[in-house]
Amino acid sequence: MSSYPSDRTRIRRSPERAKYDQETLYQIIDAAYLCHIAFYDGTSTHCIPTACWRSGEHLYIHGSTGGRLMKLLSKGVEVSVAITHLDGLVLARSAFNHSMNYRSAVIYGQFEQVLLRRINRRH
Repeated sequence: MSSYPSDRTRIRRSPERAKYDQETLYQIIDAAYLCHIAFYDGTSTHCIPTACWRSGEHLYIHGSTGGRLMKLLSKGVEVSVAITHLDGLVLARSAFNHSMNYRSAVIYGQFEQVLLRRINRRH
């Protein structure tokens, strides 16, 4: 994984606040329970929230194999995955001076299908 941004991923507003290293990315992913996956299905654009987690260098998401999202992802559709953690609100006397402290990551790529089977155990 490259620690240098591409033209697609480079932060342009307040670039001194951006970090591109793997450790920072993993910390953001590991603290997350939820991500938003944006994709184009050939007709329109969608953004779907879903559960996420990381194991090693892989990002996993939860979904039904019968759902639209998983069907499209299994075809190799290009997606962006956004994860955001709101750490605090900065309130001021003027609404123009309000702000938020947050950590976020946007990941571009394609998913590959992994099937997990439910194991029924009898006691």
